[in-house]
Amino acid sequence: MRYIYSLIFILLVVSCDKPQFSSQSSQLIVEGWIEDGGYPVVMLTKSVNLSSEYQESGSLSDNLIRWAKVSVTDGKDTVVLTGKYDKGYYPPYIYTTSHLKGEAGKTYSLIVEYEQFHAVANTIIPATVPIDTLYVEKVESSDSAYSISIAFRDAPAEKNYYQLFSRVGGNNRQFLASYLGSLDDERLHATNEVPVYQGHQLGVEYTPFFHTGDTVAIKLAHIDKCTFDFWDAYIKNISLENNMFFSAKKEISGNVTGGYGCWYGMGASTRYVIIP
Repeated sequence: MRYIYSLIFILLVVSCDKPQFSSQSSQLIVEGWIEDGGYPVVMLTKSVNLSSEYQESGSLSDNLIRWAKVSVTDGKDTVVLTGKYDKGYYPPYIYTTSHLKGEAGKTYSLIVEYEQFHAVANTIIPATVPIDTLYVEKVESSDSAYSISIAFRDAPAEKNYYQLFSRVGGNNRQFLASYLGSLDDERLHATNEVPVYQGHQLGVEYTPFFHTGDTVAIKLAHIDKCTFDFWDAYIKNISLENNMFFSAKKEISGNVTGGYGCWYGMGASTRYVIIP
């Protein structure tokens, strides 16, 4: 899930006259999640200081944090996560463990300690809402593009929030938040069919569709309100980044005390398909 590094929370503020640069110190950026039946995954970076001088894109790897102490507790057991290289993610370094598995209904706390940084966050894992059906349809205006939609059932007596994710590639393990994929059930019916678009990647020409030969994974994540607000703001920022008529600056709120970002639980249902 390539979110925080895409942002890396480079907190750029550009006026109509000229860029305004700040000498503020780097901040801790946290992105982490735990699924019902899955293991925690945490990615850590430091924000990039603003500068009027040119910076090589390769230098962003210097902001990756590799030697932090990262712990997760469910209130009973506390596990220290292991940092490791993993080319299935970008950046290719995560903290994880196989000694603590997520369980719906339970609360999980994250603690990050690194140099002068100390960050904490709490989340709960909602129950998984299964994907009932996945549909693949050819886009009429293209020879190779296909659209994907899913159907699922929302409990009308409950207040629920969802986030759609997509992933393309057999070796890639990183999901991207889907464009227009933050769903508030206030706008949903008991039985829903919703489109799933590809997520935006910074620096890559965007297409919402999938293509012939793609190995695609679609994830429906049942999330809490805080996580919904985070992804809704993130997606709107990424979607408007190249639009000169709209401001792409929308405050992204998270749940991390002592840093920026989000630590979130998911009741996640995942379906796979190879586009014909």
